[in-house]
Amino acid sequence: MSAVTVSRQVSSHGDELAALVAQRLGWRLVSRELINQAAREAGVPEVALAEMDELGLLNIRPSARGWRAYRMQVERILHNLADEGNVVIVGRGGQVVLRTRPDVLHVRVVAPLEMRLSWLQQERGLSREAAVAHLEASCRTRARYIRRSYHVDVNDPALYHLVINTGLLSFEQAANLIIQALREIGGL
Repeated sequence: MSAVTVSRQVSSHGDELAALVAQRLGWRLVSRELINQAAREAGVPEVALAEMDELGLLNIRPSARGWRAYRMQVERILHNLADEGNVVIVGRGGQVVLRTRPDVLHVRVVAPLEMRLSWLQQERGLSREAAVAHLEASCRTRARYIRRSYHVDVNDPALYHLVINTGLLSFEQAANLIIQALREIGGL
């Protein structure tokens, strides 16, 4: 197995789980820096800002040409990372871009809405109303990116080998499942 992709619901602790898996395997973790690298290489830094601004507070609207250039760079980078191997990739549609590769395991991290709201309130010190607004806006933005770029629903379980609920499993249990799945399919 050359890579693991991790798609996650907002505040499901998917980033933390991906980091734990990468650390336990001794693999590289790639997440937000991929956005910046792709935007720089595509010559469209405004796309990086727009992608990081999940709540739309900056009101940045890159051109269709800019988005295409960015998406092509993201895809190129994802393929290069998978070719290099030993990498855990968080987000950016890796589950779709790398879907035909048998050497990549695709994981979706979810948690019940009430737990995600509670975690977000605790982590960011938000009121319930602010946490709800943040989750809704972030979920819309992430789903729109995948739908616009690849014409699929990010929540479609058929895109993933594993769907892990961090509301029911500890990080250790979830990481163990991912690592066991890698072993079972010959990736380790």
